Amino acid sequence: MQQGLSQSQKLEQGLSLTSQLKRSLEILQAPSLELEEMVSRELSSNPLLEEVSGSGDGVVFSLEPCKTRKRTSEEGDFDDSFDSTVSGGGEIIPRGGDEFEYADSVESDSVEANMRRDYIFNSAEQPESSTEYILKQAVLDSPDRITAKACAFLVSLMDERGFIPSDALERTKAEGYSDEEASAALKLLRGMSPAGIGAFDMRDSLMLQLEHKGRADSVAYRILRDHYDLLMKRKVSEIASSMRISAAEVESAINSLSELKTSPLRDFDNSPSDYVCVDLIAKRGDDGLWRAELTNERVPELRINTEYRNMLALGKLGKEAKAYVGEKTREGKFLIEAIAHRQRTLKSIGDQICMRQSAFFSGGGFGALKPLTMQTVAEALDMHPTTVSRAVSEKYMQTPFGVVPLKRFFVSSVASADGEQEVSNAAVKSLLSEIISGESASDPLSDSEIAKILKDSYNMSVARRTVAKYRDALGIPPKSLRKRY
Repeated sequence: MQQGLSQSQKLEQGLSLTSQLKRSLEILQAPSLELEEMVSRELSSNPLLEEVSGSGDGVVFSLEPCKTRKRTSEEGDFDDSFDSTVSGGGEIIPRGGDEFEYADSVESDSVEANMRRDYIFNSAEQPESSTEYILKQAVLDSPDRITAKACAFLVSLMDERGFIPSDALERTKAEGYSDEEASAALKLLRGMSPAGIGAFDMRDSLMLQLEHKGRADSVAYRILRDHYDLLMKRKVSEIASSMRISAAEVESAINSLSELKTSPLRDFDNSPSDYVCVDLIAKRGDDGLWRAELTNERVPELRINTEYRNMLALGKLGKEAKAYVGEKTREGKFLIEAIAHRQRTLKSIGDQICMRQSAFFSGGGFGALKPLTMQTVAEALDMHPTTVSRAVSEKYMQTPFGVVPLKRFFVSSVASADGEQEVSNAAVKSLLSEIISGESASDPLSDSEIAKILKDSYNMSVARRTVAKYRDALGIPPKSLRKRY
């Protein structure tokens, strides 16, 4: 066989994910707070880009809807057809001022600014963590230093709930502590605040909390100690028979247990709060129709600095400087248009949600949500479904029922019993909750019975396993745990 090298040509059609397309997708999908951080980084790295504060000069790109080319089904959401129309005066007016004078003023104020910043950061009150709080108690309440150190080791074994592993004592001894020292440290930890820490499991924690309340001889404590398995199955009658007390006393004891904490360290959750930024506000117009309005919170208005453009136009720059300014100008324009494209897309999707879920906004609530898919909205806006998915990711709308994630408006459907119409799963969940709330406490409904009621009374064809899934999603326990005596 003869071997050798040869060249050939092949023509094929496909998509390539350029850096600009990738960047535009990141901007489209980014929540407002992340977008603000992205813009901040761009402002620090691109001297031609600046934020508009009030009236001024520069090139500001419009957020008004623009004409875009029709996409094909093969394109997906890789749309780089941004409108580059410039709105608001094309006249370039220098801002004035000397950049070197500005630099000198910044340098002269930097020491004072740093001092102010350090003062603010150092003065900020930091919340005390659960570990710090417990270790402080160990130091103050421990009879000696060794017990305090052994207790600190036990604290290092605690999980986020405040529980320690079943072999905690053995592991403490393996660290070099004696039986007496390990036991003393465990007793110290279990007597600390918040009550319930240092327990081996949920049952142990609940019993510790009752001991802290001086209720070690209560019915609730004895139920935990002697009949925990029956309690988990809520076998009230069997517990009452074994303890020779009434079912009402058992129910009262179980209700008192519900006041205890399943996670003793819940009040010490110092993880950063998840803040959300409202992107859209649903408002009813004079014509009675609901529409979405952009808040533009955390979305700064940007423009290209005209001073550099003047220098470029007057030929004051060398070859390298000219290339640099040109590159940064293109990068700045792309960022401005990518943000404008994001806002236009978000506004269009918000309007579609308001139109198609008007019953929700008009007072019907989540039970009035209609079946809606991203495919439906995408077809109405001549977009790809993945574009809609990216655009609504981690975006929120202010509604008459509070701040709602945009993804919550997209709900799947459940077929009616006669097959003639569809209802949203949100409506099914709302009805399921109403049915269970009206059931008899002594004879609650099973999932099969609920499915039958939905079919016979509401013309909804829902399987038993679907009822169980929706019930779990609503946080409603099964029939055996809802029964009261």
